Amino acid sequence: MSETTGEPDPRRSVLGRAFLVLDCFAGGVEMSVSRIGQRTGLPPATVHRILGSLVEWGGVEHVSHGRYRLGSRIWRLGVGAPQVRVLRELAQPYLVDLHIHTAGTVYLAVRDGSDTVFSDRITRVRRSTDTRRVARRAPLEQSGAGRVLLAYSEEAWALLKASTEASAEGPAEAAARLKRLQGEMAQIRADGVAITSNDGLQGRFSVACPVFGFDGVVVASIAVAFPDTRIAEPATVAPRVMSTAQAISKDLVDLGY
Repeated sequence: MSETTGEPDPRRSVLGRAFLVLDCFAGGVEMSVSRIGQRTGLPPATVHRILGSLVEWGGVEHVSHGRYRLGSRIWRLGVGAPQVRVLRELAQPYLVDLHIHTAGTVYLAVRDGSDTVFSDRITRVRRSTDTRRVARRAPLEQSGAGRVLLAYSEEAWALLKASTEASAEGPAEAAARLKRLQGEMAQIRADGVAITSNDGLQGRFSVACPVFGFDGVVVASIAVAFPDTRIAEPATVAPRVMSTAQAISKDLVDLGY
C-alpha cells in the first residue's frame, strides 16, 4: 500500500511496474534506462529487465545508444481501439474518393501525445523504407496532417513547448522556433487548412484539414500529399480536401462521435 494515499503501490506488482515504464513514453518520447529509473523510482536492473520483456513482446523498441521508444504493437493496439476503428470505417469511402480525384497519397491521422499516428493510407506509390516510416507515426510538427492536429490541441502545444524548451538548442533559438510555429498554427486555424512543403519526405507537399467530432473538438485530420513537381499550386487542391473533411465531420456528428 502507498503510505500517502492508502492505495496499492503499482511498483509492487510486475504489471504495475510495466505500466509505470510504459507511461514514461507518453507523447512518443525516447527514453534511457536511467531516465526511466528516475521517473519511476525503479532500480536500473528492474527497468532493464522490464524493457527486455517489452521489447520481446513488441511494445517497446530499442533505438540506439541505450535509448528506447514505443513499438509497433502498441501502435497497432491504439489504431484498433473502437473509436479509431469507427473513424477509419466511416472515413474510408471519402478517402478513396479523394484519392481518385487527386491521384495523391491520402492519409487519415489521429494524435497520440505529441505524435501523429497515420491510421489509414491510400496510395498508388509502391512502399519503400522511407514511405513505410512516413506512413506510421511522426512528431506532429513534421507533417501537414500533424500540424493541423497540433494547431487545435492545447495539450499537444504544451508538450511541444516543454520538449523544445528542454532540448539541446539554446534558449533564444528555442524561443524563436516556438514563436514561428505559433504563428503558423494561428494561420492554420484561420484558414482551416495546412499547406506544407517537404512533408515527411524531401520534395513533397501536403494539403491537410481538420475533422471535427460532435462536441466541436478536432478528432482527426486528413491530408493529401504529392511530389512538388506534380501540381504547381497546391492551394488548388484545398477545396476538395476541405469538403472531404467536412463530410466526414458531418457523419461523425450524426453518429454522436
